[in-house]
Amino acid sequence: MSDETHICNKQVQNDANSCTSSQKQAHIPHTNFLAMIASQIFVVILIAGASALPIASAKITLVVCALILLTFLTFWPLHGNVIDRAIALFSCVASAWCATLALKGWLPQSVIIDNETVSMSKFIAAIKPYERWAVSFALILVAATFITFLRQMLRENRTNLVRNLSHTLTASIACAALPGWMFLPSIIRFMPSLRNTDGGILVAALCVLMVILLSGLSYLWVRNNCKNYYENNVTRDVAISLLPIMFSGMLIYIAGLGMLVVA
Repeated sequence: MSDETHICNKQVQNDANSCTSSQKQAHIPHTNFLAMIASQIFVVILIAGASALPIASAKITLVVCALILLTFLTFWPLHGNVIDRAIALFSCVASAWCATLALKGWLPQSVIIDNETVSMSKFIAAIKPYERWAVSFALILVAATFITFLRQMLRENRTNLVRNLSHTLTASIACAALPGWMFLPSIIRFMPSLRNTDGGILVAALCVLMVILLSGLSYLWVRNNCKNYYENNVTRDVAISLLPIMFSGMLIYIAGLGMLVVA
């Protein structure tokens, strides 16, 4: 019995070492890598360009966010079925609806009066949409977590429970964060009124840097996927590359708050 146990343990260890070795040697095909980079650059330029238009509004940005969501749900790179996609879709729709209500009408282009004094009434009007969406975002995450956990508990075969939970929650959080990009048009219109120009540039630079660093994580996510990476599915890798862009909606939201602070 001890010999059989020793052989079994040795085989398991060899399998684990093989998997780890495969992960270390894994590399993304050039076609997939270029497709991921091209997708991220195209999406960021598209949503930033739409937000910078003279007629830009939250609704225009919402259309671009809807296209990103549709692409992600169609190519769905994570484990799960239609129910998991529906949970992610619900998270995005609820978040977008709350953001649309919060951003109803234009935010103040400036919170400064007489070129010196901060108008508290304008400051409160500018920060209220951020407060409303933050509360809504937190409630959406709580609801998505509860629904995801309940969905897993109702499964007859609860194999890979932690993996399925994490994948569905990752998609739900990313989809809920995506509408954060809807704040970008108002942020762009607000920037010229900043008294502290250096502070505004610093906030914008940090936001861009974080978006770039976050986008680079998608490369690591694909490279470190030991089991499914070797499928060499370009559309799946492109969908994974969209995840950091979707998460970056929270960075845009934080940048908007930063602009108000340095105003």
